[in-house]
Amino acid sequence: MAIEVEIKLKIEDSGELIKKLKDQHFTAGKTVWESDLYFTSEHRNMKACDEALRVRCVEEEDTGKQAAYLTYKGKKLDTCSMTRKEVELEISDGETGVELLKSIGFYPTTPVEKLRQYFHREQMTACVDQVTGLGDFLELEIIVEDETKRAAALSEIETLLVKLGYTMQDTTRTSYLSMLEEAFPCGNTEVSV
Repeated sequence: MAIEVEIKLKIEDSGELIKKLKDQHFTAGKTVWESDLYFTSEHRNMKACDEALRVRCVEEEDTGKQAAYLTYKGKKLDTCSMTRKEVELEISDGETGVELLKSIGFYPTTPVEKLRQYFHREQMTACVDQVTGLGDFLELEIIVEDETKRAAALSEIETLLVKLGYTMQDTTRTSYLSMLEEAFPCGNTEVSV
């Protein structure tokens, strides 16, 4: 199971941040629309377990190409980042994933929708997100296959964060889902995928 070493922080000026990423030798990747539908159940409260189960539908902004993924994220592995074990499977379409999870007793919670711009440098990915209802965020991540590489990956992310003008104290461990549930406690839970 891969480990996603990740930090997230709110940003004020995405254009300025993108310039700083390019100054740090990041190259622009795809820009995509992501629609995430998270699930929980009576028999396994994913939020209470500090886990996540979602169906993500992706559409590339330039080409319109679509994809869908079923993702499980384990508990956070430290107290300073969003680092988790993650398993992700590409599925034929979002509706199939939703039906599968509903069939085994899971139900959808608040949807998360965002425009995500990818930037890459070596093994690090930077995502500049415009999250509907929340604003702009930066996520920095490195995928490692081995627990022994986790600390070095987090250190590399922290070094870049400082070069971008931030510190680990500027980051949040709160998911977009939790932010939206707090901001909109009576949010719509019925969405189409």
